[in-house]
Amino acid sequence: MHYSVQIFTWSPKLGVHQVGSSIEIDAVSPKFAATTLLGMRLEETGSSRNLAVRVWKAADADRADCHCYYYH
Repeated sequence: MHYSVQIFTWSPKLGVHQVGSSIEIDAVSPKFAATTLLGMRLEETGSSRNLAVRVWKAADADRADCHCYYYH
């Protein structure tokens, strides 16, 4: 499948903001698309490294169902 990926970071002072632009990638699942980019472990829950990713497969990001993961 073809996925689009956005990486986000956050801090108490700056809030949430996107890191770079969206990245297009081919992968077998949304989670694999996210891990392939940075090679970091990620989960849906738990404490994280202030780094998260949003993955979707539709052409229109505003209307797409997406998956969100947090890097640990």
